[in-house]
Amino acid sequence: MPQLQQREETILNSLVSAHVTTGEPIGSRTISKSGLGLSPATVRNSMADLEEKGYLAHPHTSAGRVPTDKGYRYYVDQVMAREDLAEADRERIRRCIAAQLREGNIQSMIEQVSKVVAEVSENLGVALTPRFERGIFERMELVHLSESKVLMVLTIRSGLVKTMVTEIDSAIDIAEMDETRRVINERLSGLTIAEIRDSVVERLKSVSGGSPKLLRIICESADSLFNFSSGEDLRYGGAGNFFLKPEFISHQTQLAGLMGLLEAREPMVTILDERMDQEGIKITIGNENTSPELQGYSLVTSRYQVGNVSGLVGVIGPTRLPYARIIPLIQYMAELTEELIDHK
Repeated sequence: MPQLQQREETILNSLVSAHVTTGEPIGSRTISKSGLGLSPATVRNSMADLEEKGYLAHPHTSAGRVPTDKGYRYYVDQVMAREDLAEADRERIRRCIAAQLREGNIQSMIEQVSKVVAEVSENLGVALTPRFERGIFERMELVHLSESKVLMVLTIRSGLVKTMVTEIDSAIDIAEMDETRRVINERLSGLTIAEIRDSVVERLKSVSGGSPKLLRIICESADSLFNFSSGEDLRYGGAGNFFLKPEFISHQTQLAGLMGLLEAREPMVTILDERMDQEGIKITIGNENTSPELQGYSLVTSRYQVGNVSGLVGVIGPTRLPYARIIPLIQYMAELTEELIDHK
């Protein structure tokens, strides 16, 4: 974007701050009284210039103006002064999430992460559990559950574990199962889960040891056995926060679209997955979101990394987000999630 004049940046900053607080269109008189040392006429002229350049919009029912998506983008990238997350908030968040991790598993902890993000941000918190498909396979254990069922326990190099149960049509003795486990670990160790899913048939078809029947089942079921992408990987909390936002009171259809996207889960997982390749904070504002259901909202996310496995934590809210406060919150949540899982 072309650089705005310093006065225009100052007025944009003041207007965004006031609109984030009130949710109402902001007039020139309000800005002139905010301590900038500018007259209402000067502010009014600059606001007209900002509107002409596409940074502000003028609602028909009000004399004031509101930021456009372009205005918010310039504010976030060029003008905003980021805040620090208060130490008291850090400690409260840490205690809440650490307690959940001690009492439950990683999945329940990630659910708690989404709820804490929602509570602190007063918006909708979202989180993805670690994406096992990107993890490095370490080993598989085979446990005989019954004559027709075998439990497969997959360990990812970061220490994460996934379990599956498969059925067989005849008994397999313990020695044969141990040999099958040895063969699988020898052939698949060091590969990502996605690589295993795509090449397991080729890698296991020529082995001479183990149970041919169990190996055949693993090969034939590779697409489902090694497919860990699921709508259940999505956790979200704080949906009720949206009903308190003034911009959504008269836009129930828009709100219903977002709720439908979240409840369907898989489409939202896909949207969040596409953000996994970027380090640090990623912010998409309004129409920058490709999904129609998200185009009235802002999405702020950060990836967290656990060994070779990644997950995501973020906030969905109106474009009128307090970005200066939300960004350090999401950064801290990602860092804390990494730390707690890594030391589990």
